[in-house]
Amino acid sequence: MLNAPSRKVFKVYELTKEIRSILENQFSDLWIEGEISDLRNPRSGHLYFTLKDNTATLKTVIFKSHLRFLRFIPKAGEQVLIRGHLSLYEPRGEYQLICDYIEPKGAGAMQAAFESLKKKLQKEGLFDPGKKKPLPLLPMQIGVITSPSGAAIQDIMKVVDKSDFPCQLLLFPVSVQGGGASAEIANALDEINHGNEKGDFSIDVVLLARGGGSLEDLWAFNEAAVAYAISRSTIPVISAIGHESDTTIADYAADIQASTPSFGANIIVQHGMSTTEWVHQYQEKLISLIQKQLEDQRNQLAMSFKLLSDPTPRISSYKEQIDQFNIRLNQSILRKLEGYKNLIWKAQQGLSHLSPVHRLSEFRRQFNHTASRLEAQGHQLIEQNKNRLENTLNQLDLVSPLNILNRGYSITRKIPSLEVIRESDEVSVGDRLQIKLHKGTLICLTERKNQSLKNGTG
Repeated sequence: MLNAPSRKVFKVYELTKEIRSILENQFSDLWIEGEISDLRNPRSGHLYFTLKDNTATLKTVIFKSHLRFLRFIPKAGEQVLIRGHLSLYEPRGEYQLICDYIEPKGAGAMQAAFESLKKKLQKEGLFDPGKKKPLPLLPMQIGVITSPSGAAIQDIMKVVDKSDFPCQLLLFPVSVQGGGASAEIANALDEINHGNEKGDFSIDVVLLARGGGSLEDLWAFNEAAVAYAISRSTIPVISAIGHESDTTIADYAADIQASTPSFGANIIVQHGMSTTEWVHQYQEKLISLIQKQLEDQRNQLAMSFKLLSDPTPRISSYKEQIDQFNIRLNQSILRKLEGYKNLIWKAQQGLSHLSPVHRLSEFRRQFNHTASRLEAQGHQLIEQNKNRLENTLNQLDLVSPLNILNRGYSITRKIPSLEVIRESDEVSVGDRLQIKLHKGTLICLTERKNQSLKNGTG
């Protein structure tokens, strides 16, 4: 007889787990083009929609954690290009596309993405004029975020070298275009802020710079990550990107926008020079004012010397006045001291009458007397209650059944009910009886009984 082939039986979750593993391993990085439909944005914050073409549909989700960093928010009916990976939603057994990146498809796609991100960040308040930070009065240290080999850093250095403002440039080299450039720029901004907090740097202003280029070349400055980094910077940020006609998301997020890197450096230098000039002007005014006051004091001193005569007679007169004042002062002090002594003596006399020592002694005597009375009354009350208790016990003893038993009487009860027998009619021959004596108990058997007599004997 042939053996039946062995079968492997899957549980539903086991098969679902296997399918999910296959999907995620084989379709981990996909680029897919399609049309947005059935767009939903529930309270969870995730974005759900269907990606479709003429013959098929694909469930798609953008999780909340990725949504805020996308530069383009899709709308129903738009053609898009998505980068993502396939996964399986196990509770429903449905496979879906997890979106990591999305951009519009077709003409003007990058411009549409630019406008979409600009609108999104504007709603979040990143471009609010009230949040813009002013330049410090003396921006002595300038943190420059740009490419170390680009023309922007050379233009900035030329402007600083030609000026008389003694500022210092600190270069933070980054890539300014291509994949990963936006992350480098955002990290550099965070590094500068963290360095300032820890005391590693003392950067007064950040200059974010790049030379001109196409929209694609400048795209790193149109990423949400750069805008958020600018927004959370506690140091003022000047954006100096491209040419005068170029505008980026970083320009809107920055505290100050400069048309070119040279102009950005010039803003800082001119601001510092104007502050320095203002300080010099006030310094000159202060020096002039001090010199004038010194001259006035010299003139007054010269006039005082002319008016002064031999001071000896006046000094002698002042000495006599001082001696008189000294005598009068001593006499006044002695009178005051005597008055205070009298007041203190009177106060001591009054306090002696009000001293609590005598009152405490009287209270102690009254307390001892009261305590003695209470103790005597307590003993008397105890003795009275003791006598009363003894009398009561004697009276109870007189009426106690046990005392009656002591005089020769007994108590007879019927077994087993233990009812007290008062007449012979209550007992039958053969009944067992319990007879309680003064000392001990008897158990008896009734053999014979006599009729009750009128006189109580039988």
